[in-house]
Amino acid sequence: MSKNSGKIWIGADPGGENSFGIAFFHEESSEIECVTVSSVDEAVKKIMLIEGAPAGLGIDAPMWWCGSKGGGRKVDQRLRDAYGIPSGTVQSVNSLRGAVLVGGALLAYHVRKVCPNVTEAHPKAMLKAFYSDDWSRFANEYSIQENCWRNEHERDAIIAGICAREGFKGRWNIDLSEDRYSAEQDPKNYWLCPIFYFWPEQI
Repeated sequence: MSKNSGKIWIGADPGGENSFGIAFFHEESSEIECVTVSSVDEAVKKIMLIEGAPAGLGIDAPMWWCGSKGGGRKVDQRLRDAYGIPSGTVQSVNSLRGAVLVGGALLAYHVRKVCPNVTEAHPKAMLKAFYSDDWSRFANEYSIQENCWRNEHERDAIIAGICAREGFKGRWNIDLSEDRYSAEQDPKNYWLCPIFYFWPEQI
């Protein structure tokens, strides 16, 4: 990522080797830069190349957890119920791969040193809920150039970054993290706090 004096929004899709997508885009333009790395350390190094503090970070990973049997969070059940999203797309925390869970938390921890604005995002749920899995419709609505990503990890990182921008700029004012089961962590009052989960509409 080249240095730029303008405000930068970041999206991340944590994963393992060659499957950790990051997207950077500038505040008032459609310019987007994507990269795929293999670790949190590589992702953090890319982000720290930015001149000035990033405006916000959206992370495609569960950013707080639930201690009940199965680890299911209320937000995940609400998304499945509201939009008919299958459990294979919106999964319970206990069924996810470690690279996603660990990568998301570690990235937030490191990047928070320069960027206090962090939100959870679920790009695949977003595409299913509002765009019938049609990337082109999403890209058109948010003025994203069609060929700016090379793989699904970078695509999901772009969507996560849009979620951060829309939420922290106040255009999406629903925070799905506020309605939780009693066994869940409070993402506004734990070691990674505060974490948001911005969404375009009430569900």
